[in-house]
Amino acid sequence: MKNTLTTFLIGLLIFGCIQLSNGQSMTNQQKSIIEKEIDSIFQTMVKAADSLNYDKINTGVDDKYNAGFIIGGAYYAKYDSLISFLKSRPQDGSTQRISVKQEKISVLSDRLALLTASGESRVNLSSGSSYTIRFLWPFVYEKTGNEWKVIQSHQSGAR
Repeated sequence: MKNTLTTFLIGLLIFGCIQLSNGQSMTNQQKSIIEKEIDSIFQTMVKAADSLNYDKINTGVDDKYNAGFIIGGAYYAKYDSLISFLKSRPQDGSTQRISVKQEKISVLSDRLALLTASGESRVNLSSGSSYTIRFLWPFVYEKTGNEWKVIQSHQSGAR
C-alpha cells in the first residue's frame, strides 16, 4: 500500500510538472489574430511618433505596473515623466520619418506579447539640415480589457 501511494504521488507530481511546462497552448490562427492586432496598433503609434503627436501615443500605453521606460540610455520610472520630458523639448518645426526595417511579434499568451523592431528615423530640422538615427525597440504589450497596450519599452540606438 505504501509503495502504491508513493508511486501515485510521484506520478501526480510528474504529471503536474509536465502540465506546467506546457503553458498556454494557442492555435496558429489565434496567434495570427493577435499579431495582426498588435501590428495595427504599432503602426498607428509609429505614425503618431512621426508627427510628434504625444497625446495619440499616450493612448497606446498603460503604465499601471510602473515597469519603467528606457529611451536613449535614460531611464524613466514613470511614463508621465518621459512624456513631460519629450514635450518640454523645443518644438521648432522639426519633423521625423520613422522607417521600420524589421519587426517581430512573439505571442506569449492571449494577454501578453512582445514586439521587437529595428529601423531608422530621419530627423529633419527646421534649419534645413537633417540626420538619421538607427534604432532598436522592444515593446511588451498586454491586453487590458479589449485593447492591447504597451506596458514597458526600451528604445535605443543601433550601431
